[in-house]
Order: sequence, then structure tokens, then C-alpha cells
Amino acid sequence: MSSLRISDTKVTSLRVVHYENSNFMGRLHGGDMLNFLVDTGMLSAMKVANGLAVLASLDDVAFKKPVLLGDIIEVEAQVEYIGNTSMEVTMRAKKGSETLVEASGVYVKVDDLLRPSIITARLNPDEEEKLIYEKALERRKNRAERIKDRLNKRYDVSDPTEGLRYRITTTIYVTPEMTYDGKIISAGKLLKVMDDLGGSLALRYIGYEGYKENSSTVVTVSANSMSFYTPVRLGDILEIRAGITYVGNTSIETVINVIRIDPKSQVKEHVTTAYFNYVRVDYNGKPTKVQPYTPQTEKEKKAYEDALIRRRKLLSLS
Repeated sequence: MSSLRISDTKVTSLRVVHYENSNFMGRLHGGDMLNFLVDTGMLSAMKVANGLAVLASLDDVAFKKPVLLGDIIEVEAQVEYIGNTSMEVTMRAKKGSETLVEASGVYVKVDDLLRPSIITARLNPDEEEKLIYEKALERRKNRAERIKDRLNKRYDVSDPTEGLRYRITTTIYVTPEMTYDGKIISAGKLLKVMDDLGGSLALRYIGYEGYKENSSTVVTVSANSMSFYTPVRLGDILEIRAGITYVGNTSIETVINVIRIDPKSQVKEHVTTAYFNYVRVDYNGKPTKVQPYTPQTEKEKKAYEDALIRRRKLLSLS
């Protein structure tokens, strides 16, 4: 059994923001940043696990600074707690000395059949790392309440967008380029698809009809905590639903729900449900008002009230 300091688990990756990562204003898509973060987190987890590790939960993520076309981003990740099969991992993206976004989540070591597998390594933090270790343990305890009924949630394929006036759905096939190893989907690629769908719905709401001179657009500003309940494999079909749950002066919240469909049996399983937040910005990148929204149905009113609670929590992170 190996004994590691937290610093021994650190992994750093450099990312250059290319055209395909950015919108027409040259700003990095939020989904691409999430992809950068969780992929680097996976590398740190694999360094400790000595095998494949997959994302099981992601905590609230709030984007602090815009990232522009051509920027070089340094993404860091490190394991801060090790359980029997899971690891607490933190991720941070920065440009120079400026932190752009921070995130934390749980990765699970899995075997070739994607079953949880025992991690033999253990952390032995030095004096300077003990506070980091304790904070990771606290996150783990706080998260336990959220994920205690994960088995029931795996088979809950109800549609949270049903009853919302503004909603869209897309269906995709999991192809090899969406996977890590030709077997299981990349969590980062899935988050990118989710962000694209939520952003598309927000664009529809603001009346976006394609790029024009002085067009406004939407940018991702945060994603609420989410858990992943079932693995997604090569060849699976994904049904992804998005619906608007809240609209503020300049912001829009969307719920995004992912369902896995077995292509042979057509059995459905719940992969994850998350809330992504977007802000409308003008051509110069300044927040601009969106059309007013008043919840009408009981479903919309309940979704709106729940969104206000999440909003207060996210504002406390910024």
C-alpha cells in the first residue's frame, strides 16, 4: 500500500482556447471549460487509482472570469481524500496567477466491467496539507445526504421539464470520439453536450436567430452540483431534456436531464440532472436584459421557487 502526500497527486494540463471552443465573440464556452476541468481531475484520480477512474459527482461550479480565444489556460487537479473506491478531487483553472474557476468532485475507480474497485493507495498529508484534507472530508460528509438515494434515482426516468413552457429535447448516439477508451463516455464531453443544449434553449428564449452584427448571446456562468447514477457506454442512446426554470433581469436557469437508453432492450436509466445558469450579454460582453418571465402553472411556480434557493447558494460562492 503506497502512502502519498496531497502534492504527490497533483496533475497540470495546459489548454489553448481554439476557435471550436469559443463563441462568435471569442469567449470560451462554459461546457468546454467543464470538459477541461473534469478531464484533468480524472488524470489526477487515475494517478492515484492506478486504473480508470470516472466522475461520480460534481459540486457547484461558478465561473469567475471570461476566457478568450487564444488564451493559454493552466488546469490543475489534485486528490485530497481517498476512500475505499472513491476520491475527493479539486480542480482549478487559471491564467497566469489569476484563478478563472474552481471545482471539486468525486471520482470512483472502476474495473473493466465498470464496477467500483478498491484503491490501495492512502493519503498521508503533511502539516501544511491537513487543513485541505479536513475540508475534503467535510465536503464528503455534506455530499452523503445528497447521494444517499442514488439507486432509486438511477431508475427515476421522469421528465423534470414536463409542464414547463420553454423546453427542448435532443437525442444522441454515443460514438467512439465521445468516450475515454472506446468503452465509457467522457464526463467532460457529456457536460459539453448538456451545456450546449441549455445554451440553445436560452438563446431561443432571447430570440436569437443566428449571428448578426451587434448580436447578443448567452454565456454560461455556473452549473449546480450534480451526481451521475449510471455509466454511459459506447453505443448507448442518450435523450437529453432542457427546460427553463427561472429568468432574472439578465440571467436564465435551465434544468438539464440526461436519460440513457439501452439500444437493444430500450430500457431507460437516469444518468444525471443538473441546473445550468446563463447570462445574456451584448456584443461587447456586457450583461443585458432579457424579456420578463412570469411562472404560470403550478409546476413552473414550484420550479421558480426552488431556483431562488439555488440562486442564493450560488451567489454565496461568487
